[in-house]
Amino acid sequence: MLDVLGNPVAEGCGVGNAVAVISSLTRVQKLDFWLRNPDYLADELLTEFEASRVKLDTIQPHVQRMLTGSAPTLHMYPMERYLYGAYEFIDDALAVLKMYGQITHRRVTDTGNHSRRDYFLLQKGRETVMRMRAEIPELAWYDEQAAAIGLVSDAAVGSTAKRRQYEQPEYEATAHGDLIPPIIERVKARAASLGVMDADGEHDELG
Repeated sequence: MLDVLGNPVAEGCGVGNAVAVISSLTRVQKLDFWLRNPDYLADELLTEFEASRVKLDTIQPHVQRMLTGSAPTLHMYPMERYLYGAYEFIDDALAVLKMYGQITHRRVTDTGNHSRRDYFLLQKGRETVMRMRAEIPELAWYDEQAAAIGLVSDAAVGSTAKRRQYEQPEYEATAHGDLIPPIIERVKARAASLGVMDADGEHDELG
């Protein structure tokens, strides 16, 4: 996620060997939700298509990949609804990456509600990602998922991504502490109604 969706590091950022950055833990968590819940991400791509912000041939392969075959069940990792939306304590996972010199984080501000941490991918981490891509072809699914997240117009800012996720009725209605439920059947029906897939769950041929 850091490699595909991270922004270029500004000159003089003060973090040695940093090659990409995602600003704020909120954005990390909201992008992680879309990465782990392909049905919710597919629905956001349909919204982008319906609003004419992306073309059919851009989103169709992603929607088909996320809604058909074994991909949805293999790659869906539900998250709990917490006070501020989908949440999982990810500090332990990030700490492992930091311990091995793959990433680091920096507290940008520390003043009450404006406290923010930015997460940096280091050169060693990018080299690890590149090696894993070559050695484990199955990881290509996650590269494609991250690329699909980049097509959502509100993915660049954590607060707007959070708003988009709250607009999903199932997400918003989930009680605190419960798992956010899948919406795959509803999204399949929507994809069919928009001509992105047919009613049997296959994609329509372009042109």
